[in-house]
Amino acid sequence: AIDLRTAADRTLNLVLGCACVTGSSSVMTARKPDGREAWVGLESNPEVMTKYAHSLGVAEGWGFSDCWGLDDEALAMVPTPCVACIFLYPYSQMEARKRALGASRGEAHKGVWFMQQQVSNACGAVAIMHAVMNNLDRIGQGSTFLAGFRDQCAGATAAERAELFAPAMRQIHESHAAAGQTDAPTPTAELDFHFVTYVQVDGRVYELDGNNDGPLDCGAVGIDGLLKAMVRYVTDHYMAAFPDSHYSIITLGPRPTP
Repeated sequence: AIDLRTAADRTLNLVLGCACVTGSSSVMTARKPDGREAWVGLESNPEVMTKYAHSLGVAEGWGFSDCWGLDDEALAMVPTPCVACIFLYPYSQMEARKRALGASRGEAHKGVWFMQQQVSNACGAVAIMHAVMNNLDRIGQGSTFLAGFRDQCAGATAAERAELFAPAMRQIHESHAAAGQTDAPTPTAELDFHFVTYVQVDGRVYELDGNNDGPLDCGAVGIDGLLKAMVRYVTDHYMAAFPDSHYSIITLGPRPTP
């Protein structure tokens, strides 16, 4: 059976973009030997991610939630409407398979907001940004920060947006990187789990991976909605090849009522 991890299961100590790392760090950013900037990864915890999104200016009524399973009963528990899904998977294992298959690395699509990842270990932050920016008019209308960043990025390439991302987000990221139930790893730790985002634009599902060249069209959303379409896609293209690996799905939607 496929193992779908949630925030309630910390035995693997997953963080966004990271595998389990021993020890903690009070340093949230650093430089790798090659000069590349590196950040501490965020924990794969809906509460942490929700606070991160709110600090960007996402409305308080929206937040992230765990997806507890892949069956219809578990999917029905996810708050609706689900406007984005963030998916965690084992990076090296899957990347080797993608390269062997010659998998598409995406391309620009009108109406889909996309940026590349240049900061090491920042795939969690990039995943949140992809989820938020592609739903900004719905979930962040009052955010001067996000509106300003969108205006700043208008007309920029995916690589140029990545260059604008680090200085704009660094302070916000530092304020959240140590939060969660597990010790924060060091910024330069070698980490091997990766997060990507799935959004719906004009009736199509797009995979947004900062390591790709652009959005990847995953097909029509269909009558069942974004979440079920995304689950079908990741089951076929990720989980089926490595059913014994660890995965996680976190969704963006209305915040559950306490």
